[in-house]
Amino acid sequence: MKSFLTLKSVDEVLSLVRSFEPLEEEYIALDDCAGRYLAHDWAAPEDLPGFNRSTVDGYAVRARDVFGAQEGSPALLECVGDCPMGKAPDFSLAPGQTARILTGGMLPDGADCVVMVEYSRPAGENLVELVRTQAPGDHVLERDEDAALGKTLLTAGTRLRPQEIGLLAALGQAGVSVTRRPRVAILSTGDEVVPFDQKPLPGQVRDVNSHSVAALCRAEGAEVRFEGLVRDDVAKLEASVRNALDFADVVLLSGGSSAGMRDHTVDIFLSMPDSELLVHGAAISPGKPFILARSGKKCLMGLPGHVSSALVCARVFLAPLLRHLQGGEEPVAAGVQAVLSRSVASAQGRRDFIRVKLSRSEKGWSAEPVTSPSGLISGLVQADALVVCPENSEGLYAGQEVFAELLR
Repeated sequence: MKSFLTLKSVDEVLSLVRSFEPLEEEYIALDDCAGRYLAHDWAAPEDLPGFNRSTVDGYAVRARDVFGAQEGSPALLECVGDCPMGKAPDFSLAPGQTARILTGGMLPDGADCVVMVEYSRPAGENLVELVRTQAPGDHVLERDEDAALGKTLLTAGTRLRPQEIGLLAALGQAGVSVTRRPRVAILSTGDEVVPFDQKPLPGQVRDVNSHSVAALCRAEGAEVRFEGLVRDDVAKLEASVRNALDFADVVLLSGGSSAGMRDHTVDIFLSMPDSELLVHGAAISPGKPFILARSGKKCLMGLPGHVSSALVCARVFLAPLLRHLQGGEEPVAAGVQAVLSRSVASAQGRRDFIRVKLSRSEKGWSAEPVTSPSGLISGLVQADALVVCPENSEGLYAGQEVFAELLR
């Protein structure tokens, strides 16, 4: 029987995950950038909005001309025109003058603030009374307030969300350089595994891991290719992994990673060109039988066969790898503070990822541990979040406040 090497901690495994080189960059069109990771720092090519712009409907004025203005002592100014939308005013304000302006309009030269229309009243002919004191800059977006020419606005590794796409559009970018998407090849192993669309015979199970892990990979921006089911045949499995390396940056094997008689994964990984075994066993639950290796610059990963173990390992190790390959930083975990509804035991020296179901009351969030074997997918389906029990703890106790990281 093959034995595990010394179990590596979660932090040690993550450090090895980050030792892989990020992928090369590519230039893509703006509308294809969502979810991609910026390859380089990006600076503003011009000022934004590029002109002093009103944020309200009202009157563009010089602040000194309305100093001290109030209801009983208004400022009387001459209205010399309207500021056209979408054009630069063809006049400037002299002392004692004002101009009508709409939200988004460009201030004329000489104006440094805007009085809201609610604080104005006509005074006959082209005169207007303004009853509000304003300071320079009031109700105005300065020409470089959104972005200043040459200022770094986005750093390398930034994941481009709708708001970043909007910023790029506002500054006229037809496209940007991003890191290429990782290509992932997925193989499932086991004589008992059949395709998901096939009726299993007694003793057989449908292939769950390929499709659930593929969904996680796609959510992290990867391109996925299924390499199919491979029986417990060393020669066929080795050939499949070798073929997958021609396409993929990451080759995933599901199953065959435990220390049993059919554990061929390590030997097959080590038979690949320029290979190195990095991890054979991680101090994590569920998911202890985890394998990580490299072949040249490419990653070989063996996930446990049990579905919950495979998905937890994929979430903890695979998702960070895919982000790292794209040059991305680790995002801030999305979750809630919750009170554990009952105690959960753990073993020191391993990091436990406890599945919990969240409920909310007037007192806040409560986390109910979901107890189900790692071979069942229903436990993760029922769970809303994961709670981490650290390596130096023997468990968590009822009533303890914990951070519940949302499963999305």
